[in-house]
Amino acid sequence: MNLPADITTFEELICLTPTSEDEFTAQSPEYTWGRVYGGQVVAQALNAAKHTVDPSYLVHSIHAYFIRGGSSDELIRFEVDRLRDGRSFVTRRVVALQSTGAILNLSASFQLVEDGPKVQNMSLPDNLPSPEELESENWSTIMERRVVPEGVLATGHGVWIRLNGENSKDETTYELGLVYASDDAPFDAAARLHPEFDGTWDPENAPSFFGASLDHAVWFHQKSNPYEWQFHHHVGVTHMGNRGLATGAVYSEDGIYLATVNQEILQRF
Repeated sequence: MNLPADITTFEELICLTPTSEDEFTAQSPEYTWGRVYGGQVVAQALNAAKHTVDPSYLVHSIHAYFIRGGSSDELIRFEVDRLRDGRSFVTRRVVALQSTGAILNLSASFQLVEDGPKVQNMSLPDNLPSPEELESENWSTIMERRVVPEGVLATGHGVWIRLNGENSKDETTYELGLVYASDDAPFDAAARLHPEFDGTWDPENAPSFFGASLDHAVWFHQKSNPYEWQFHHHVGVTHMGNRGLATGAVYSEDGIYLATVNQEILQRF
């Protein structure tokens, strides 16, 4: 097996190889910054959990802790612990491992589908440019990014994101696509809180900077196809002890509130 893997689509990325009933392996592409992209490992871990849950239960929240940086030069092993199978809720814990030890710990909760009122008290920001009005700023062939310029939004940092490739009709993967993309925007939103950050990333002229995601939480509200544009809007809310916290929302292009995302980031200048 040649590693890093030549992965160019999201379907390839989330493909798992079962090694036992509750254990799976997955591959990684190479990233320019060296470590494996956190959103990839979270999406793969959630997929491992989903493999052990009856499809009548839908994931409603995940909480993940990044323990070590992952390497693209070896497989990632996912071990699923079936913590509880209840009548209404199912809980899974997933540990992602490599030769260095655990790189991620994820808890996922699934709920049996229930009917009830749908209330949305959040909306897309005012003066939001459409993705067609913005330039592409991509770091991967797997997803397309259109970043809203600094100062356009009243608050926070916004990015339009969609997965590249053939539009998937498989709704069971929609949450995986959202999770994969959800690790992109919070980092910049939190970094903007730091007094050393001047509003732009300029590796040649900027002060020495180290950043790493510490934890990541997502609450899922409604489904939407991640191969269509979704808007990720995040606001940095606090920076203490060299940890920046960003909170945000993910919307469909027509304004449906899809998910809430929180992330804490270690950031040292």
